[in-house]
Amino acid sequence: MRIPRPIPRGVIAAFAAAVVVVVAIGGVVALAWSPRGSSHEKVSTTSGASPAAPLPKASLLVIGLHNGRVPFAKHLHVKVDNGALSAVKIRQPGLGALAGTFNKTRTRWNSDLALAPSSQLRAKLSYVDLEHHTKTKTLAITTPAAKKHFNALLSPGGGDTVGVGSPVIVTFDQPVPTNKRAAVERGLSVTATPAVVGAWHWMSDQDVHWRPPTYWKQGTKVTISSDLQGVDLGHGMWGGVGRHSTSFKIGASHVSEVNQATHEMQVFDNGKLINTFPVSTGREVYPTMDGVHIALEKSQVVQMDSATVGIPKSSPGYYNETVYWDVRISDGGEFVHAAPWSVGDQGHINVSHGCVNLSTENAEWFYNWARNGDVVDVYDGVRPPEAGDPGTADWNLSWKQWLSDDAAPTAAAKALHPGMPRTAEPGFGHVAKKKTHKSGHASHKHAGKKKGSSASSGTTW
Repeated sequence: MRIPRPIPRGVIAAFAAAVVVVVAIGGVVALAWSPRGSSHEKVSTTSGASPAAPLPKASLLVIGLHNGRVPFAKHLHVKVDNGALSAVKIRQPGLGALAGTFNKTRTRWNSDLALAPSSQLRAKLSYVDLEHHTKTKTLAITTPAAKKHFNALLSPGGGDTVGVGSPVIVTFDQPVPTNKRAAVERGLSVTATPAVVGAWHWMSDQDVHWRPPTYWKQGTKVTISSDLQGVDLGHGMWGGVGRHSTSFKIGASHVSEVNQATHEMQVFDNGKLINTFPVSTGREVYPTMDGVHIALEKSQVVQMDSATVGIPKSSPGYYNETVYWDVRISDGGEFVHAAPWSVGDQGHINVSHGCVNLSTENAEWFYNWARNGDVVDVYDGVRPPEAGDPGTADWNLSWKQWLSDDAAPTAAAKALHPGMPRTAEPGFGHVAKKKTHKSGHASHKHAGKKKGSSASSGTTW
């Protein structure tokens, strides 16, 4: 019998260690040894023996996308499995890129804002798979339309030339809740050349005005824009589709100052006094409002019926007259107009029912010279201006009062501390005006008159 040579103790100790693994390019060789009776077996794998298992394929998903559509009022989510997003570019035609954020591993991207109804998106999505291959997909994505919309009417507009007192006016066809007004303001913009700081002021839940701290400068070009598609008023009510804009221009500075105590009207064109007219304003029972008015409209002929302003036929003060050369300066029925019947009183005593009476000749001149948005400042009377009247609503509040009803005032607007607007008028400083300007501005509340009411269409004379 042949007796095998004993294995040296050092060799046995070396093999008694666990597993030696040799890694080579293209494969792995694994050697294992254990004493007889162990459950371990020798395993050997090389690149030539069998192919490596394939890597999982990357898959890209726009969450919620079905037949090219995703829900509105939700954020857009893009994800990739077995890969990483390298770029997400989503554009809205005419509105620019949709902003969004990646997670730390770049396996997800979420839009910063929820999608609006009726959105038309173009997405270019790039990602890298586990084999380091870059792939790109281009998708058209839309959102369905909302069932209910609110819309905005912008004015002035149409390229019109208006006076230095014209506010920007946005009128909505649905009420805007207080907690939604900041979002609505962010969807509105006013751009002026030369640039000017301004602020919004809510006159009612359906009307918001914008103006500078004082009257516009002649020649300023103004563009008003609205983009309310993404604004949700609640209860399924969304802003109208698309971006809308209009523009206007500020004409020469027309400022007329009516002194009710001296019965005189001074007319300034670009700061230069060009006319002084005798006037008669409202008698004691029907006083003309003090304060800065703006010209709202012009009519060569107006039928003035006192019943429309609360003076019925049964009243001793009732009138129903055909009146010529009429420039409306309030929604409550105040006009600058021809009053041949009061020429003898003009310059001496106030006898009207609230209007500013001129002779026919002077009224015709003023009518032809005036434009919508011109300033007519009435002072030294007894009746304060009404903040709810469109003729006196905009320029009789301090800047602090005006800003108090801006839902999202800018830092630039809050940094301003101007005087009352009328202090910039060319005639300011007249001895007769000084006491009035100290305390003559309107109280800060709105009358809330409804359009179409008798007060809105009424006339006084």
